[in-house]
Amino acid sequence: MGTRGFARWSQSVGPSAAWHPCTHVPVPQSQQGVAPVAPDPSLRQLQLIESLSRKLAVLREAQRGLQEDISANGALGEDVAARLQALCTPGEFDKYRLFVGDLDKVVNLLLSLSGRLARVETALGSLGPHSRPQVALREKQRLLVAQLEDAKELKEHVGRREEAVGAMVARYLPAEHLQDYQHFVKMKSALIAEQRELEEKIKLGQEQLRCLRESLGQVPKGC
Repeated sequence: MGTRGFARWSQSVGPSAAWHPCTHVPVPQSQQGVAPVAPDPSLRQLQLIESLSRKLAVLREAQRGLQEDISANGALGEDVAARLQALCTPGEFDKYRLFVGDLDKVVNLLLSLSGRLARVETALGSLGPHSRPQVALREKQRLLVAQLEDAKELKEHVGRREEAVGAMVARYLPAEHLQDYQHFVKMKSALIAEQRELEEKIKLGQEQLRCLRESLGQVPKGC
């Protein structure tokens, strides 16, 4: 292109564009020297807070529904106990009540120890091989493993008692109410485990939410 041709081309493009030497494409002057806008980190944190808040609302709703299931199962257990008490001996009923109470305790104990051991092992995994806190954590891990083994033995003992109590209940209750007893015992353990899991998830979500809000200065620091 000659000098005159270039001048005519420049006039046709107009003053709002500049010559790009690599692509020969006119670049608008409004885009020259403009750096890309960096994403606002606080906006990302606000989005995380909103997402966590929604998840916590869902978990709390599930917790309320679970509490209704626990109450319904408890009422079923009381109905079974009332029917059984009217038919069996006082000694047999005492064994039934003791078994139900111990089942509750041993399931909670197993869940508590398992959760504590998991947290200790997670903490150990985040430390270096020669870090000072590792000695104390290793000792804590050893004690928790031993306690968990003891709790498992207790669970096996309660399981053997469950067979004996179930056989006693079967002697007194008709098939329909025997099924109610079996459902009550099965759901009691399952509901305790589900309740503990929901509580842990809610606790973790609340901690994460609090730390995010602190990073934005919405609440006093304390994470």
